Amino acid sequence: MTIKANQREFRVLFVCTGNTCRSPMAEGILKKLVSELPDRSIDVNVQSAGTMGLIGHPATELAIAVAGEFDIDISGHRSQDLTAELLDKADLVLALATEHYQTCVALGKNPDQVFTLKSFPNPPRDPRRDSIEDPVGGNRDRYEKAYFEIDEAIRRALPTIIQRAGIKK
Repeated sequence: MTIKANQREFRVLFVCTGNTCRSPMAEGILKKLVSELPDRSIDVNVQSAGTMGLIGHPATELAIAVAGEFDIDISGHRSQDLTAELLDKADLVLALATEHYQTCVALGKNPDQVFTLKSFPNPPRDPRRDSIEDPVGGNRDRYEKAYFEIDEAIRRALPTIIQRAGIKK
C-alpha cells in the first residue's frame, strides 16, 4: 500500500518465515494505521516477505479470520520470498523473530535499518523476548496471541516509524 504525498516513498518491509501469517498480519495492521493518519506528507509503502522461499501462497485461513475481526483484509495477500532486491529497497526492515533479523543482516542489509519488531527502535537483545511465536499449524488462540503481540508492537513503534518516514503528526 502506498499513501500518496509530495516527497519520496518510505518503504517498510516485514519479514517472517513463510509470509503467510505473521508478516501479512503486520503488513495489514501498519497499512491500516498509516491510512488513518491525518497528515500524509510522505509516501509509505508497506510490504512483507518470508525467508522460507514460498511464492504465491495465500495468508492462512486463521490469519485472514483474525485480522478480519479488526477490519483488516489480508485475503488477497500472496507470499513472496525475501530477496536482496526487496531488502535493498527497504528503508526499514522489521523482523518478526530474531532468526529473520539475522537472515536480513546475512543477506547484506545494513543492521542500522533492520530490527525485530518487538525491539524496535533498539537492536535485538534476547531471541526469546524479541521474537513473536509462529502460529502456523496452531489453533485460533495462537493466531490471536500473535496478532495482539504484533498489533501492540506496531502501535508502540508507530511514532518512531512516522518520525523516520518524515510524516508530521
